[in-house]
Amino acid sequence: MTFKVIGKTIDLKSGSHVIYCQASPERYLDIVGERFGEFSIQRKRETHKAYKRLKNDIIEGSLLPSITLSVKHHLVDEITKSFDDDAVLERLLSGHDVVDILDGLQRTFILSDIKSEGIQFKENQELLLEFWLEPEISKLIYRMIVLNSGQKAMSMRHQVELLFLSLRETIVNKVDGIEIIREKDTKRRTQPNKYSLNNIASSYHAFITAQHETDKENLVAQRLIDEDAFDSTEQELTEQFEDYIKYLRIFYELDQLCWQHYTNLDFDRLFAERDDDNLQVQRDALEDAAPWLGTENVMLAFFGAISQYINLGKKNRVDNALASLIEDAKNAGITDPLGIVSFNTVKSGLNARKTNVGFATRKLIATGFKEFFREDGEVKLHRCWPSAAE
Repeated sequence: MTFKVIGKTIDLKSGSHVIYCQASPERYLDIVGERFGEFSIQRKRETHKAYKRLKNDIIEGSLLPSITLSVKHHLVDEITKSFDDDAVLERLLSGHDVVDILDGLQRTFILSDIKSEGIQFKENQELLLEFWLEPEISKLIYRMIVLNSGQKAMSMRHQVELLFLSLRETIVNKVDGIEIIREKDTKRRTQPNKYSLNNIASSYHAFITAQHETDKENLVAQRLIDEDAFDSTEQELTEQFEDYIKYLRIFYELDQLCWQHYTNLDFDRLFAERDDDNLQVQRDALEDAAPWLGTENVMLAFFGAISQYINLGKKNRVDNALASLIEDAKNAGITDPLGIVSFNTVKSGLNARKTNVGFATRKLIATGFKEFFREDGEVKLHRCWPSAAE
């Protein structure tokens, strides 16, 4: 199985190092591993008729367009140090769990199918691989979000999701204790420190677009929102990312506290000798409250609402409100700091026949948090949810 460096260059705009390699199909599949398609944030497998023809062409030895790979962000510095040593580069770049597929997922699926069917690739058949190395987060964000917008027919949300494949380790290092799960089918959270990579990426998209909806039905409106983000400078994107990390740390702390708060409630004491149906509904809401903050709807609405207030020059209100909420979560004398009982009551009034419940739920959460920020946290969340309802 062959693998060799055939060329190197530097992107003059970003300063990113780019390495071009030649590899046999077998070696390439060994590099990306068997789980290359299991991450939920990657594009789903396509079934176009053209892919059947492409499969036959590959079997006959056709040369494919180059596949673009991103070296995992936490490994970039180490590999860049060996940029002038082809032998070391070949060893490092051909290792396991070193890269993510940025462009070429469908081709990889086809190559994997051919191998699994026991079909032998042609002797001397080669693939062209393009490895991108970028140590600066700001430049990586700028390249992935802005530069790719003119190169690929890909939504901004998908570009952000691909970006976070490479930034996963960086975020883990910046938010102490957080664990980001990449499995395709993430089950209900059973621990407060775990979040799906899909939810983290979507929350960042909500933050940079200041929207709680990442895929608007109105495509023109979505395009205008995305184009506004595309117009951001590298410095602006860097500052946005640092702000996002700041509020992700706060969100993470709040999630830990709320998880502990709700799981430590003495439900038997709170609802002792009570047999009222409404009280049972309240108890059910409180017993299910611990994982609430880490759900996709809440994360989208939470970060979208924060961004809107920051853009209005009201960051102090957001900070004050979140500090107040953290104190409430620490206070054992407050039963329901998130106002989950009130929220569920308001949500139950949504008319599923007249509105998309998912959209309405995200709007309710976002509006409730904005009401909470507007009041500097002095009006508690359980009172904000009814005010947020239309």
